[in-house]
Amino acid sequence: MSTFPILETFSNAKSTLASNASVFAEWLPEHIEKFARKPFLISHVLAQNALFQLPRLERLAKAIHAARIEGRAADAQLKLRRDKPNLDALQAMSCWGAKSPIVLSKERWERELSGLFNELDDGRSTISMMLSFANQVDPEFDALMGQIIGEIAAATGLCASDVAFKGMTVIVSAPRAVTPYHNDREQNVLFQIRGVKDVYLYDQNDPFILSQSVIEAFQIGNDGATRYRAELAGREAVYRLEPGLAVHHPALAPHWVKNGDGVSVSLAVYFTTRSMDDLARIHQANSILRQLGLRPPAPDLSRGSDRLKAAFLRSLSGKRDCDRALFRGLHRLKSPARQLRGAWTLLHPQRPSAA
Repeated sequence: MSTFPILETFSNAKSTLASNASVFAEWLPEHIEKFARKPFLISHVLAQNALFQLPRLERLAKAIHAARIEGRAADAQLKLRRDKPNLDALQAMSCWGAKSPIVLSKERWERELSGLFNELDDGRSTISMMLSFANQVDPEFDALMGQIIGEIAAATGLCASDVAFKGMTVIVSAPRAVTPYHNDREQNVLFQIRGVKDVYLYDQNDPFILSQSVIEAFQIGNDGATRYRAELAGREAVYRLEPGLAVHHPALAPHWVKNGDGVSVSLAVYFTTRSMDDLARIHQANSILRQLGLRPPAPDLSRGSDRLKAAFLRSLSGKRDCDRALFRGLHRLKSPARQLRGAWTLLHPQRPSAA
């Protein structure tokens, strides 16, 4: 069953595309071989889709902000930032501190939001908008997300029942805006709808780029754990995105993005699988053991003790019904009594008895 009630299966969603139209132009054997492991470019047909015109996106942004104010969406939120002036290229790409958050007023937020879209339209803006988890508030975007993940599943052999969590974010940003270096827990596909941008991706499997200690810190909820270092220069692969092109990001792959000279509209569709969530939970369990002075090995789902760690934290976490649910089990262990019981369980795992 799907995480969200609007979409029960991949196949029952009705998107805004013409009947029988596919989002992806073609899946090549090299795409299938690389999926979830390495980045690649792939063509799509969303560049002319009416969902991504600025007036429609303004409506979506207002719906997301209203849902957030009224508490009607678990994760949907509108993230507005403006670039700080007089920063050099390294400062702009290496730290989220290069951007200032924009806070909408309680009384005039609709008018203020319209003003920000007008800024974008006339080319005088320095803002970036992230319309996060649009699928939770707008059925048309939810249906499109369902179709995209359905096509990925059909091409790669992904099973619907293996998807633990999914979402989509629309990114609207000013000319030459930079998205600083970071990584994501989900694997995703970034679709370019309008404008041009360069995506700088780094190998998530290279321990020089992304060490196990950084991954562990990230998987316990420290979103700023992945930091750019000067010695990473030259280790990136650069993907030029134009309307009609998308790039696949494997989970955890660090990246940063720079827009071209026009307004950019992009769509990120992302999801985790049950095994990806379990690897995150093993990192969380290992962080607890490390606090006790132990030195657990890197996570390995083929190891029985690690599968038991994941199962224990999964049982504490409950349903994966929102983004932060991945950390629910870890947070529940923070009470002293539960922490002691949890540590005992992690140190002395008991295999379930045969029925």
